[in-house]
Amino acid sequence: QFARTISMALSINEFVKRPLNKFIAPIIEAVTPDEYDKWVPVVLGWITKAIAMSIAWYIQTVISAFTSALAGGLMMARGFIQMLYKNGWTLGGFIPASHKDTYMDEALSYLLAAVGFYFQFSMGFDVPFPFNLLLWPFELTEYYIRWTITSVAK
Repeated sequence: QFARTISMALSINEFVKRPLNKFIAPIIEAVTPDEYDKWVPVVLGWITKAIAMSIAWYIQTVISAFTSALAGGLMMARGFIQMLYKNGWTLGGFIPASHKDTYMDEALSYLLAAVGFYFQFSMGFDVPFPFNLLLWPFELTEYYIRWTITSVAK
């Protein structure tokens, strides 16, 4: 997963770096003192790499949130159907004994996945209030791992 994200970031960087060096770098070099002209492509490279890393990590966050929403929705749907059956609420035989006998769990899982993904998206893919106080060391570690792995990529 990290390798895919880094590869995506480097691809975005390469895609954006050429037009910037061709069109933006000459404008910046024109207003920069001559002794600093050699640093313009280097600084633009750093800026484009940072922007590309941010975009790639955001895309990976959306992909991960979507897949976890699908998996979580399926678990919730199967658990809900199993709970209904164990409590005797078969709704006139509509609720089966096993999730293997129906597609109801998959259909319900898509609805739950959509709600779960919307919740994650609306929260900005961050941990909500009471839990963020408990989990901030893990978030800090996650950001450290992200930037360390991405900064190692050349």
